[in-house]
Amino acid sequence: MGERLQGNVALVTGSTSGIGRATAMLFAQEGAKVVVTGRRRELGEQVIGEIKSAGGEASYLQADLDQSQAARDLVRFTVDTYGRIDILVNNAMSRAVPWSSSEGVSLVDLKEKDWDAMLAVGLKAPYITCQEAIPHMIRQGKGSIINISSVRGLFAGRNGLAYDVAKHGLLGLSRQVTVDYGRYGIRANTICPGWITSDQMHQRIKEDPNYDRTRVTLQPVGRPGRYIDIAYVALFLASDESSFMAGATLVVDGGLTVQTGHTIHDIIQEVMRETANKQ
Repeated sequence: MGERLQGNVALVTGSTSGIGRATAMLFAQEGAKVVVTGRRRELGEQVIGEIKSAGGEASYLQADLDQSQAARDLVRFTVDTYGRIDILVNNAMSRAVPWSSSEGVSLVDLKEKDWDAMLAVGLKAPYITCQEAIPHMIRQGKGSIINISSVRGLFAGRNGLAYDVAKHGLLGLSRQVTVDYGRYGIRANTICPGWITSDQMHQRIKEDPNYDRTRVTLQPVGRPGRYIDIAYVALFLASDESSFMAGATLVVDGGLTVQTGHTIHDIIQEVMRETANKQ
């Protein structure tokens, strides 16, 4: 067990899988008491079991963050259970509507209910958790809020209106919290992950090895991102090591977004030629 977060209490939303899960487990390894939350109880209990087996301390509360009260209850549960809240990681995101360019929906075709569902979890819930957590952090004289956005929060992708708007909004949320509450010892920062290998992507890679080849080649560092890559950056932002960082946006994408459009186009063409030559 590490000690970088010893004595801290952390709430990580959307922590039954993916980036949230990796973050919750890493925080616990570093000494934090962690509240894990998500819609699927069986996954939540699994995460809690793994944390406790490793010697950490954690609690689980089932929550669907498309309901405002659920977001408020999460912070209240955290404080009721552990007496304080030092770290808030807003990671949960709705899957109400696909957002990839091949499967997503354009503005004209996007249904209002899907817009509402995406924004409810992706942007309104972070506003509410911040609203509930900040008074406690003010009384403590410290607090670190970490919003998990995306490179799509910096740029726009085709047919990803609701997702992109939510992710853009998180950057503004971090900056506004910093300006309004930094003097109370509260820091808010944003992480923008790039192309992270999700569980769904693993299945697609099995079905289409060329898909993985494209993803690897597009990363200047030579590999796609992993959940733990984002978790380590969150750990830095949660710890006192980043005590002078506030309102910052950290891009964690293996160099994907520093490339020009021409470079990306050339890489894709190269992969296509190599694939064709192998056939």
